[in-house]
Amino acid sequence: MIDYIKHELENLKENVKIRYNFDKSEKQIEEFLKGIGLNSSLITLELDETLQYKPVFIIEKDKISIKFLGKVAGGEIKAFLDSLKMVANNEYHISERILEFVEEIDKPVDVKVFVTTSCGWCPPAILKAVSFSIANPNIKTTVIECYSFPDLATKYNVSAVPKTVVNDKVEFVGVKDDNEFFGYIIKALGEV
Repeated sequence: MIDYIKHELENLKENVKIRYNFDKSEKQIEEFLKGIGLNSSLITLELDETLQYKPVFIIEKDKISIKFLGKVAGGEIKAFLDSLKMVANNEYHISERILEFVEEIDKPVDVKVFVTTSCGWCPPAILKAVSFSIANPNIKTTVIECYSFPDLATKYNVSAVPKTVVNDKVEFVGVKDDNEFFGYIIKALGEV
């Protein structure tokens, strides 16, 4: 695992902070964080016991904030590391045509992406939401692993993943292209 993390994090460009909190009995999470901390001088790890949920990991740079609630395991390991790289390198994957509109959003947008660690479609859904958050820091993304937080999955009626909820008003299941994803944001903002 350490070699994999090292390989994934070898080309970071800017400083990134990861605030986290977890149950100290979770040795796998401790090893994962240790691997991240050992493999890049550009990553600052900060234990924040004031964070409400456990386990929680928040990737931060400037005004960008990407929150992961739950265990980072299975397919989410690569999605987490890819998210970390995207934030550190200021990279996002949004078409130029849609990007112009995304950059104009001036209201807060809360995007929750519900996932499971065995879902093949979840990592692309995570990275789509992360791209939008990097392109416009008014868009905050929270990735929620359903088995770690069944109460949240129940609250948001998650019966299939990936399920995305925007501003607690609009929801959809599956991976959407840039145009569709942006359309859901606009709908949630009440501009349509």
